Amino acid sequence: MNDFLKAMEFRHACKLFDAKKRIPKGNFGVILEAGRLSPSSFGLEPWHFLVIESAKVKEALKKAILNQPQVTTCSHLVILLSRKAKFFKQESGYLDKMFGRTAKDIKTVEAAKISFERFLHNNLEADTTNWAKMQAYIAGTNMMNAAAFLGIDSCPMEGFDAGELKKSLSKNVSEFDKKSYKIAFVIAFGYRVNESEEKVRCSIEEIATFVK
Repeated sequence: MNDFLKAMEFRHACKLFDAKKRIPKGNFGVILEAGRLSPSSFGLEPWHFLVIESAKVKEALKKAILNQPQVTTCSHLVILLSRKAKFFKQESGYLDKMFGRTAKDIKTVEAAKISFERFLHNNLEADTTNWAKMQAYIAGTNMMNAAAFLGIDSCPMEGFDAGELKKSLSKNVSEFDKKSYKIAFVIAFGYRVNESEEKVRCSIEEIATFVK
């Protein structure tokens, strides 16, 4: 536990990476695995990780991500995508597939779909776009924490022009499935050039209320 808290102290939003240092394949595999194993509402895992290693593609995307230096100095740039609303409709084969992984029979799948539909109606007013995006944030957070545990830096980025980034991805990344996914946010991974400043956070007393 002490080692984990040390990793949390180590983690910061790194604004400039050492462009010459690459994350070993095995270590980055651990980071991706942390994302893959993340919890998601109803176990639907409505995310996809688009991993950009190409320096040429990073350069092409940089303008849409507001020319932030992290984009082209990082070792790996991950675009976290979230599934579009069509995947969460009752007639969607996606729901059948995902619920069917653990269900014993068709009745169980149908019951799960009805429960999910009730959840959407009661909690989200059928707005699954932001819900799916929030799930991607869970996976991204775990990826950054795993990276910190390995001594690898990261920087989450919401500062981008969504429309322009979508256009740039469509033009430069053939693997980007714009019909299925929306862009949730971006994370850069690599190794810091400069030491981080002292971490400033509110105290536990300020942020936590204990009800006994």
